[in-house]
Amino acid sequence: MKEAENDINALPRPYWANTSSNDIIRDMIEKADAGVKQELEALIAGEYIEKPVHEDITYEEIHSSQDNLWNFLFFTGYLKKVGEHMQADTIYIVLAIPNAEIKYIYRNTIMDWFNRQIRQKDFSALYKALLKKDTSLLEKELSRNLMETVSFFDYKEDYYHGFTAGLLKMMDGYLIQSNRESGLGRSDIIIRSAPYEGVAVIIETKVADTYAQLEEKAAEALAQIEEKQYDAELRLEGYHTFIKFGIAFFKKLCKAVSD
Repeated sequence: MKEAENDINALPRPYWANTSSNDIIRDMIEKADAGVKQELEALIAGEYIEKPVHEDITYEEIHSSQDNLWNFLFFTGYLKKVGEHMQADTIYIVLAIPNAEIKYIYRNTIMDWFNRQIRQKDFSALYKALLKKDTSLLEKELSRNLMETVSFFDYKEDYYHGFTAGLLKMMDGYLIQSNRESGLGRSDIIIRSAPYEGVAVIIETKVADTYAQLEEKAAEALAQIEEKQYDAELRLEGYHTFIKFGIAFFKKLCKAVSD
């Protein structure tokens, strides 16, 4: 992948930025089933997918099958061939994203889709879970939304932080802040009511290496809120009611604990 990414200057930006193939990527992401989302995640993580070759497809046939869609992206340069083999009478090609610029297009398109989805969905159950300290419902809602989206940050903490903040930004009547300077460090997410109501939700996120480690990491995140005094500055601003969550993620699963 590194060698391909170094070749980025070989592709003129105006051509790739303006081509209608971007619309095909956007359409594919919006209509993607679980299988397509998994393949997109693999590609963006630098892995490969394998598809049969259909050289004679027309533009009108792109959406008639997922294989046609992947082939179209290959023939327009949005995927590159890294290998091929023959199986029975069919040629199969091994595909990867060709360079950093095109990877950016995929990632940016996914983020646009994610932000539009947020504006259209009802997150009232998620918001209720936060304010009622219902950790079971919070876990269910976060995991459900993780299953429905496309991950592209190799499941690192930044990805989960951004994902969680993205879901919460439509919370009516509350101000959402990320990595706000507070106490002895920066809390991941703070959700504040109007000052006269005096309610603040403090969230710290962690990533677990295994499913079995989820509970331990969630407890560690909650303990960090106390150790780093993330509520200190908020108390000076008049906030007196605090809801604190430690949330740990493993792939598309999570564990939440509260104080």
